Amino acid sequence: MFLAALAIYGICCPGQTAYDQYARLAEALLQGSISLPERPPHLEMAEWQGRAYFTNPPTPAFLITPFLWIAKHEPLRGWLVGLNGGWVFPYGLFQTGLSILLGALSVALARVALGRARVSRRAANWGAVLFGFGSVHWYHATIGSVWYLAQIVHGTLMWLLVVEWMGRARPALMGLALAAAFWCRMETLVAVPFVLVALPHRWLHPRTDEIVPRPRLGWLAAFAAPIVGILILNSAYNYVRFGVFGNAAYEVLIAKGPGDPLYPRGLFDLSYWHGHVHVLFYAMPIFTREFPWALPSLGGLAIWITTPAFIWALRAPWDRLTAGCWVGVVLFMGVLLGFGGTGMTQLGYRFALDFYSLLTVLTIRGMDRPIRWWHETAILFGVLVNAWSVMVLNFLQIGRLY
Repeated sequence: MFLAALAIYGICCPGQTAYDQYARLAEALLQGSISLPERPPHLEMAEWQGRAYFTNPPTPAFLITPFLWIAKHEPLRGWLVGLNGGWVFPYGLFQTGLSILLGALSVALARVALGRARVSRRAANWGAVLFGFGSVHWYHATIGSVWYLAQIVHGTLMWLLVVEWMGRARPALMGLALAAAFWCRMETLVAVPFVLVALPHRWLHPRTDEIVPRPRLGWLAAFAAPIVGILILNSAYNYVRFGVFGNAAYEVLIAKGPGDPLYPRGLFDLSYWHGHVHVLFYAMPIFTREFPWALPSLGGLAIWITTPAFIWALRAPWDRLTAGCWVGVVLFMGVLLGFGGTGMTQLGYRFALDFYSLLTVLTIRGMDRPIRWWHETAILFGVLVNAWSVMVLNFLQIGRLY
């Protein structure tokens, strides 16, 4: 499954990304810095007191660092520069390569996780196809831009979490996966309770003679330690950059004076919810009179078009696992609905990739009673839609907002 996804994603890749912030942060880290002396003109960065700082959380940059260190040594460096036209080092190649690699790994992890979800082998295989090729994960994994790479790395970490969650459920490993995911997409913090909902037997003493069960403090401490650690580290990271403990990078980035059209009510406001709901459920393709006749709008495409099979998530058997998954989905969406942007250019609603691992588990559990031909047809329809979208956006390179 991994090799198939790796090959298909590699073939579908349109080339290295120009939005290479993570690779440049990796280079800065190798030089003992967390900023650049000035902002490259093509990059989105927070400029503060004469330095240019990276706004996105740094987990993907840490993953790129060892590969970049190797590539910066001769003769590999000279070969890569020559491959890039002989002028500049191809930083974007490392982001796109990491995106393809981890995107394919996520497909394999999806198969492993679903194999532990008490569904049939056939259903688990179809679930990996659903996630890897029947959803917008396919397109975003082939690009590698700073925004998409954050989603892909986050998705891999979420699948690692789900694999452990459905297996031995070791608290320190689950906490570590959540901590690393937090430093990709910070809204992950609010979704932490979904892990606990499905595992009360792990963190509570099963006492029949007590009305309120006593918590297993050791288990909870091991689970919380990596999360508390990353919060402290994140506060220190912000204090070194901006002199405050809060996440000031985006505030610095959007401080363009009153009337900023992107965030008229600030970065977060509940009034933004309608834009997210529109993209998630109502955004339609663009129809034309010429080939290819139907185009995915770069502004978004409704989830029931990109992945209609997700409707079966509503039929998942009601138990602790289902409750935990839905708690995670709701908590993620509760934060996303208040964010000032809906994903900018994208296929579908890319923010939903935050919880696609949970939604995939729900969907396959809802289908496997057992999985039937109409379930497979719904999955294949999603594969067809996403294959068409990848062809239009990556091969034909037709990108339109409306």
